[in-house]
Amino acid sequence: CHLCDKFLYGLMRQGVQCRECGICSHRYCSSTKGSECSTPKLERHRRPSFTQNSVFGADLTDEMSRSHGEAPIVVMKCVEEIEKACSDHESEALSVYRISAKTEEINEIKAAFNKVSDVSQLNLDNFNVHCVAGVLKKYLRELPNPVIPVEMYSYFIDAARNITENAELVKRLLELVEQMPSAHKSTLRYLMGHFIRLWRIQHDSGMEDGLDKLSHVFCHILLRPPWEKIIEIVENTKLHIDIFEELLRNGSWGESTPPSPPPIPPRPKIPEDLHPSSIKHNTMSPQDQLKEAEWYWGTISREEVNELLRDKPDGTFLVRDASTPGDYTLTLRKGGANKLIKIFHRDGKYGFVEPLTSDSVVDLIQYYKQYSLAIYNRTLDIKLLYPVCHSRAVDNAPSDDIQQEKLRLRQINKDFQTKELEYDSLYDEHSKTQLDLQLKHQALDAFKETIAVFEEQMELHKRFHGEASPHEIQRLHENFELLKGRLMSIMENKSELEVDIKRKTQHNRALISEMNSLKPEIKRLSRQRDQLKKWLLEKNVPAADLDSILEEKDTENVSTYDAQVLPHNNKESWFIDCDRREAEAMLCDKPDGTFLIRPKQEEGDVYVLSISCQGSIGHCKILHKKTGYGFAEPFFKHPSLMHLVLHYQQESLKDHNPTLDIRLLYPVRAAHDTLYSREPVYLHMNQNYN
Repeated sequence: CHLCDKFLYGLMRQGVQCRECGICSHRYCSSTKGSECSTPKLERHRRPSFTQNSVFGADLTDEMSRSHGEAPIVVMKCVEEIEKACSDHESEALSVYRISAKTEEINEIKAAFNKVSDVSQLNLDNFNVHCVAGVLKKYLRELPNPVIPVEMYSYFIDAARNITENAELVKRLLELVEQMPSAHKSTLRYLMGHFIRLWRIQHDSGMEDGLDKLSHVFCHILLRPPWEKIIEIVENTKLHIDIFEELLRNGSWGESTPPSPPPIPPRPKIPEDLHPSSIKHNTMSPQDQLKEAEWYWGTISREEVNELLRDKPDGTFLVRDASTPGDYTLTLRKGGANKLIKIFHRDGKYGFVEPLTSDSVVDLIQYYKQYSLAIYNRTLDIKLLYPVCHSRAVDNAPSDDIQQEKLRLRQINKDFQTKELEYDSLYDEHSKTQLDLQLKHQALDAFKETIAVFEEQMELHKRFHGEASPHEIQRLHENFELLKGRLMSIMENKSELEVDIKRKTQHNRALISEMNSLKPEIKRLSRQRDQLKKWLLEKNVPAADLDSILEEKDTENVSTYDAQVLPHNNKESWFIDCDRREAEAMLCDKPDGTFLIRPKQEEGDVYVLSISCQGSIGHCKILHKKTGYGFAEPFFKHPSLMHLVLHYQQESLKDHNPTLDIRLLYPVRAAHDTLYSREPVYLHMNQNYN
């Protein structure tokens, strides 16, 4: 920056360049400090990308007067190309702005716009749609005054913040739009019409998608505060999104929005005698009804669903748990492909869209066994015809030999742990490789910038050769050769780095492929283990015996110490039924790493880890999900508390908090002097629990 002599970094310090003299400054400095052009003095500071005739960064009103259209010519050209590409890839229409393109390609298109006299004749066929979308975003970002002018920013934000009634909010926002300058209002109308056309293309493809794909991208591009108050954008982000979506859904932009699905028609009354199970269902909760349904498969993966539905006729379906808790996914075979339909759960009701009207998932599925789904999407003109029945029997049905099945459970659990450890190892390597790649890409960007600086310096050097005195020529040539040699060295290092990045990228893809191939097997073994355990429980095998079998194998997989030596294998040494006060008394003055686990009975199946560190006692909840015990997502993978303790006896808790570099070293009721040496540890828990 020529006004403050600091680098052009960060959100509040992005740069602008004078169209007359090429002076560079922060946007913030430009708005708060005056400057005078001095073309001869600052001529050499111009970068190769500088142009006095740039259409980028020009005032919106000026560009509108030149385009004689509904929007600036750059906007209209980009929109034309984007909609043409999306018509051939309908299911990705709303995602076109979410994928970033290479900066070099965006700058290449930008330079082409700046050079041509007739933008309408510019050929962009050689660039993919994401590059063109990136150019449009760049153009809108570089407007001196955004599409919604900064002078009106506070009015829009106040309306979104203070008006709670949706109808009143929409009315106020549209009134503000009408008060915008004509060039800004026309451009906003053109862009909103474009967004609605993309929305309609996506809807017609049969692949529904959320408007957040657009709102999260454009909420800060179309609307921002003045640069001197730019920090307000952080706390107002949610309001930006609300403003964008309300305007898009409810404004008059010359385009019709996709039709909203009609409410579910009232279900016909069916005589009770046709439903012998109705009495049973009336006494069962919706969750219990669902568990009894033959087509409900629980927490299976998408890969397993694809395998189950492979080569099945249209109308075949099943239901599984969705990634969002409480919701479900209906997978339906239609047109030789699998269609995914979300089943939402709100306030005790279920359905595909608001308003949710079904009392249970079972009721919803039963209804659409008789009626077509076409009322939601015309491409789904089909009923739920053929359920993929979930056999309640265990894979490879068990024999009547209880002891034999116990041995089988032990072997299945061992196979599961082996696969899980293999997956964890691959995941750790993948994470390290991913981080390494990020650092190398940053280094590659630095190389590119350095090369640009050197090339610019060499061009400057050449210009001065003709002006130099005779006695300076030799020194100039020597200096030029030094620059040239240094540039060649940097370019060689850049080439080596590019080769290394390519090699590591291939290795990373191989790791991801191996991990993906392991996931279905791990899921299958986990389900098989759970089913066999359930069968044994039904045969009156004590749960403690089964837990002992599982914990025995977990010990072999996780611990490197002999079971007779490591005190962690004795659950009584660390599992104590006490409250917080008693736990702190037991851990008082104990070495760092001394711990116990206690039940938190008032919250159900919840436990608390209490651990001593640096003279204080920390407490952290242990939760129990369908997939196992753990502290937080996605670490609910331990089938028992013993497994969790043995895992964190060897592994640090820093995965959950970078500053928490400590292991579960000493069970509170076990001697510790001969097992471990004292080591410095640091405790920082995000939450305290009673």
